[in-house]
Amino acid sequence: MSGAPKRSGLSEGTRPRDPTWLPSAHARRAFLPEPQDQAQRLISSVTALWPSGSSLEVPLGTTATLALLPLADPTSPELAHDVAVLEPSDLMVVLRHLWGHLWLSRPYLVERAQLLWRWLADPSPQTAEAVTELTHHLFRGGILEFGADPRRYLATDLLGRLMQQLNSRGEKSRRGAFHTPDVVTDHMVEYFTDDLAPGTVLGEPAAGSGAIWRAQARLLHDTSRDPAVYRWIAAEVDPLAAAVLGANALLWRLGPDVLIACADALAGDSGLAQAQRERDSATARRDEVRRNPNNIA
Repeated sequence: MSGAPKRSGLSEGTRPRDPTWLPSAHARRAFLPEPQDQAQRLISSVTALWPSGSSLEVPLGTTATLALLPLADPTSPELAHDVAVLEPSDLMVVLRHLWGHLWLSRPYLVERAQLLWRWLADPSPQTAEAVTELTHHLFRGGILEFGADPRRYLATDLLGRLMQQLNSRGEKSRRGAFHTPDVVTDHMVEYFTDDLAPGTVLGEPAAGSGAIWRAQARLLHDTSRDPAVYRWIAAEVDPLAAAVLGANALLWRLGPDVLIACADALAGDSGLAQAQRERDSATARRDEVRRNPNNIA
C-alpha cells in the first residue's frame, strides 16, 4: 500500500493501569476553558516543550494525530489513560495506526497530510521520548476533548495557529505563514454562506491552513447544515501548509469531496488537475487494499 500507514485498531497494545497524573475524561471536560483559550493553552504547551529550530513536522504531526483520535475512535477520550501509559515505542505504533485507520476512509486527505505523519515510520528513540512527553501534556490540556467536540474544533484553526507560532521562531520568512484571526474569517463568511445548496463548491485559491474553510464549516454546522455534503476545493503553494490543510479537512469533518492542490493558484497554476489525479490514485490504492487486504505492504 504505497504512501499509506498500516491499519490497526486504536487500542492495540494498551495496558490495563491508569496514570495518576491524568484526570478522568469527565473531569477534563468539566474544567475545559472556552475553545479559543483552550487552543491557546495547547499551542503554548507545544511551543514551550518543543525546541526552537527543530523540525516543525513532528510537533505539528503529534498535535494533529491526537486531535484526530476521536475521529478514528469516538471513545478515545475515555481511552486516554490506556494510551498515556504506553512506552514511547508502543505509542509511536498507536499514532501510526491512527493514520492507517483514517486512510481507509479518506485516503487522499491522509496522503495529502503525509508530511505530518511520515516521520512516524521510523522515529529515533529521542524523538519518541519527546513525542511521548508532548502527548502527556496535550492529554492534560484536553486535546482529545477538543477533537471530539465540533463547538471546539470549528471555533479556531488550532493547527494553523500552531504552525504560525512554530514558524515565528525562525521560519516565517521562508514559509510565509500568517494566520488570519478567527473573528475576521467568521465575519467574512457570514455574507456568502447563507443560501448554499448541497454540492456547492467552496473554493479558496490561497488557502493556507484553511482559515476560510473553518469559518464556512462552522457557520454551516451552527445552522444545522452538514459540511460534508459540500465540495471543498483549495490551492496552497507551501507543502507543509497544504499538509495541515489536509489534516484540518479531516478534523473539521468536511467529507469525501475535498481537493487540495499544492500549487500557486495566484500565479496561474491551479494544480487542480494534478490534485484530481492524486485523489483518484489514492482512492484506487485504498480500493485495492479493501479487495485484497492480505496484500498490504
